[in-house]
Formats: sequence, C-alpha cells, structure tokens
Amino acid sequence: MRVILAEQRRRDSGFRPFRARGSHDFLVRFPTVIAAKRTILGIVLAVLLLLVLGVGIWLLIFCTAAWCPNASLAKRAMVTDFASCAQRGYTIEQTNPPRCAVGGSVYFASNESRFRIVEPRSNQPVSLPLDIAGDVRIGSGTTVQFVLADQDGFALVEDAIRLPKALSGQVVPFRTATAFPRPMGTGGVLHVSLFAENGGLIEDVRIPVRFIPNATVEIKAFFGNSERDPKAEYCDVSYPVARRVALDEDLLAASLQELLKGPTISEQRQHFSTSLPDGVQIHGLREQDGHVTATFNKALLGGVAGSCRVQEIRSQIERTLKQFPFVKDVTIAVEGVPIDEVLQP
Repeated sequence: MRVILAEQRRRDSGFRPFRARGSHDFLVRFPTVIAAKRTILGIVLAVLLLLVLGVGIWLLIFCTAAWCPNASLAKRAMVTDFASCAQRGYTIEQTNPPRCAVGGSVYFASNESRFRIVEPRSNQPVSLPLDIAGDVRIGSGTTVQFVLADQDGFALVEDAIRLPKALSGQVVPFRTATAFPRPMGTGGVLHVSLFAENGGLIEDVRIPVRFIPNATVEIKAFFGNSERDPKAEYCDVSYPVARRVALDEDLLAASLQELLKGPTISEQRQHFSTSLPDGVQIHGLREQDGHVTATFNKALLGGVAGSCRVQEIRSQIERTLKQFPFVKDVTIAVEGVPIDEVLQP
C-alpha cells in the first residue's frame, strides 16, 4: 500500500527521470564516427606503406652513394676496379694484396698475378703425358684453358679445366695430364689462359717447352657424335678419337682414363660428346683370360635415366676397352651396387 501511495504522489508532483539532451543522437552517431576514424587511419597506413616500399625499391635499385645498401644494383654497376669498390663503401679485406669483393667479383689492390703455372717450367723437356699444374687466386666459376702448339704453331691439343667452387680470393690448385699427337720438330709453346665465368679473359701465360721423343702407342676413346648421328637414333653406337700414350702405360687403364677426360675442346668442335656423368672415377680394373671387369664409383649412376642414355654409356665404355683384341667381354660394375642393378634402363 505504501508503494502505491508513493508512486501516486510522484505522478501528481510531475517528476520525470533525468536524461541528457542529445544523448540519443550521440548513441546513434557514435559507430559512424568510429568507422570514419578507422578509414582515415587505414588510408594513412597505406600511404606510409607505399612510401616505405618506394624508398626500399629506390635503395635497392637506383641508389649509388657509399651509404647505400651493398645489394643496390646501381651501386654494384658503378664498381669496375679496386678503387671504385673502396669508394662505394664496400668492405676492404686485408689479404695480401688487399681485396674488395662485390657480389661474385673480386678486385685486388695491386696488379699482382693471380695465376701461376708450376709445371711445366719454361723450356722444360716434356713427353707423354703432359702434366700441367698451377694455382689460381680468384673467385669461383673460373676456367683454365690451355693450348699446346708445335714449333709451326699447329695446335696439338686444346682443352679446359673447370676449377672447383671456392671462396672469392681463395687459392685454388689445379692439375691435369693430357695426351697430344706427335709434334713436328722439338720445340713448342704451351699457352694457358684464365677465363672468368662470363667468358672474359682474366690473364694468360705462354710457356716454351721442348719435346723429347719417347716410345708411344696410339689408343682410342669412344664418344657420341651429333654430326654422324644427328637424330640420336643409334644409342648403342659410339665413335673413336685417337689419343697417344706412352708405351709403358697400362693400356686398358690409360684408355679408360682418356674416356673419362671427355672430348677436348678441339674434339667438341668436331661434334664429339660424352654420355658419362661428371665425377666418374675408376675404382678397379681387372682382366683375366680376356674378361675385363671395370669398377667405377657411384657417380656413374648419377642422373642417368632412360634406356638410350644407358646404352650410350655402355657403348662408350665397352668399345673403349674392346679396341684391344685380347678383350673378349666387359663387365661394368659400380662399387657397392649389385651387378644386375648397374646401368639398367
């Protein structure tokens, strides 16, 4: 009863609950204000992101100052020698002589030779096989090419040595032994050149040599030839190239070694090619009553796929060994692999 009377008195007195003016409008407009602020913030962030992206692209592509990132393409393009490398702010390594590296290129503070031949020496008597050895102080991806010519300038052999990958400026040794045809006269010149990965000549040297006669014999190594078989239709056929080796060498082993060396540059110009993978080595060679077993490392199976490639490899190995009349049959083995799994299509 008291509650009813109190309510009646409140109504009679005209009392109304307090409500702030415009509060309803504010509550209605509040979400719209928040959305507008979010939109403005998104636009500002997008503009900032575009500015940062634009500055980054400029720094990486067009910036050439010394304080620019070393990865800047334009900055790298400005470097042509040691002085410009140092001027552009690249790190100078205190080697002997000091060097400055930019990407895959290395620039040295002096013009000291990066290329040294230790064998053969000037006017050294040479015979078969010709041993060529030296070292290169250069970055990776370089190639040593050599040409042996007789006294009339006729190129007896021309070939290349691909240097292993190495850190820029590291000393990389190289060595090879090569056969060459019988020269005219007793004098000749070995021309050795160092080429960059892009084919540019870095340095070269000419070494006079003297040929000394020794008892030799001609053997053959068998390769594919795209001129004689342009459509690659005869996978089991290979073609010989002549190599001359010392008479006192093991002819079976010498013929396989010549095969593993692959065609020389001059033979490649005559369209000869090898089907054997890189890195193949002989791990054993045994002959008994005309039966020859040649054992190789597992590199012989590296990346070999397809029946034609398998036939080409078999043909080149077997024909190289069967050139000798006493060889009746050849077994090709790979160390650690069952015989019946070697060179299967």
